[in-house]
Amino acid sequence: MKRHAFGIALALTCLVLCSGSAQAIVGFRGSTWGDLRGEIPKDGDSNLLLNGWIKQGVDWAKWGNVTLNTYATLRYQADTEGLDYNNSVGPGLGISLEAYSPRGIVAAIGVEYIWDRYLGLDEASQFDETAQKVAIYVNWYGWWDLKK
Repeated sequence: MKRHAFGIALALTCLVLCSGSAQAIVGFRGSTWGDLRGEIPKDGDSNLLLNGWIKQGVDWAKWGNVTLNTYATLRYQADTEGLDYNNSVGPGLGISLEAYSPRGIVAAIGVEYIWDRYLGLDEASQFDETAQKVAIYVNWYGWWDLKK
């Protein structure tokens, strides 16, 4: 895990310092998302779940409202029941095309390599301690104001 963290830090440093010139970089956008919720079933124990990510990127080019972005991310999830699949943390590296509209929609298409490390596994667990995976994604979100 330490090798992965060192490799990610080295790659990000090289991206920033070896960019050719400061004018080649459009921006250094970062973002975060999180969700904390309690699930209270009719039967059984309640479960408090936390998940989210922190992302720091480099915008390399911009065409109108579309941006080419490379990024590093840290994903996390945890719960109070200690379920294997709900307790992990891991870094990721990705590249995406992101479109922004002042009218209220954001969309992205990209690919991300993720290293998940599952926490608190016992010998009977069906999960490996770490998982590496590639995610190809399309995501979007929007907003509006009915008063306007």
